[in-house]
Amino acid sequence: MLRIALTRSSRAMSIASPSSVPDNEASVRKIGKALETYLKNSQQHVAMMEKHRAEFETGRRHLAKMMSLDIHELDQEAIDRAIQYLFPSGLTDPKARPVMRPPDEVLPKFQRFTFDEEGKPEGTRFFTLNPKIYGLMSEIGVKTQSVMKFYDEHVGSRSVNKNDLEPANLSGSQWITADKMKKKLSEKFSNELYAQVIIAFEHLASLPGSAIEQKFLSEFREPMTASTGSKLFGPAIPEVQICAETNRRFAEVTTHCKDTRATVRVIDAGKGKYDIDGLQLHDFRHLQAREILLAPMIISQTLGRFDVKATTSCISNSLPEAPNREPLKRSGGMSALPRAVRHGTALCVAALNPESTEPLRLSGLLTLDPRKNERSKVNQPGARAKWIWKRR
Repeated sequence: MLRIALTRSSRAMSIASPSSVPDNEASVRKIGKALETYLKNSQQHVAMMEKHRAEFETGRRHLAKMMSLDIHELDQEAIDRAIQYLFPSGLTDPKARPVMRPPDEVLPKFQRFTFDEEGKPEGTRFFTLNPKIYGLMSEIGVKTQSVMKFYDEHVGSRSVNKNDLEPANLSGSQWITADKMKKKLSEKFSNELYAQVIIAFEHLASLPGSAIEQKFLSEFREPMTASTGSKLFGPAIPEVQICAETNRRFAEVTTHCKDTRATVRVIDAGKGKYDIDGLQLHDFRHLQAREILLAPMIISQTLGRFDVKATTSCISNSLPEAPNREPLKRSGGMSALPRAVRHGTALCVAALNPESTEPLRLSGLLTLDPRKNERSKVNQPGARAKWIWKRR
């Protein structure tokens, strides 16, 4: 028994001795739990992405067989058309519609750390999972303290320029959006962190003497536009231009309503004339259509001041009903045409007459109508209509 205990103790000592352990194993043992978890999650993410890529390729081959297409001709655009044909949806939000895309575009990307030659993370804040955004906040804090110290030291000095003791000039610009900041830092972060960074920037810019950090603040500023616009609210308010021939101001914008796309140009110092695909205002027989066209002028109280010229077309004129069939010839609906022209006219009037922007916004004329014409279903006479069964 004593001999067995001695042999076991000698083996344990030999295992624990640093001379018998290779350098690679010793370095691996020194890695903390956080890095071990990171390496484990990284391996799991790589295995998961390989699995989803194989499933996507299998589904792509099945889809090509279902649509009677060659697998080499089935690119991403053809996949989108096939999914839209097989799973028609009238939902307005693109995120709620069925989609089939590569996993690299759909699944969230795994944030990887960068290591130096010794295997240590390069950033000192790697444990926060957002090292760059926290590093930016730390830099803002350091610059805030330096600005306060600079102002306290030179508040009564004559040798310092008075312009350096004033707040930074940020007129005509705004802070970059969260998406642009993520692209600039090459890192993803939450909206709460973005709000905290903006609050820190605002505090730094409001301090007296922050003009010395004007260059640093300008890196995260962008020129301010009249209206940023978005996919939800439609195109932005256009810029006012001057015609070289007539020396008259005008604004032009392209918008749509359902399947009708309209390019509208509103010209200042006019007589209230309408030219819509060669048609005048009195050519619209329905009273409701004429009221829709005149609504922006009535609300902005500019009736008879602007001339409106518009050209319309159908958005889905060249879209095929199915990926492997010929395109169907369609034309824009007459009910959507005046509404598309009304939206474009309201945006141009708001650009030419900024005082009428608020009344037009409260009336809802500056907001794009997100509804779309629902397509007809397979083996049905319409979008919702069903064939009527008759016994005889």
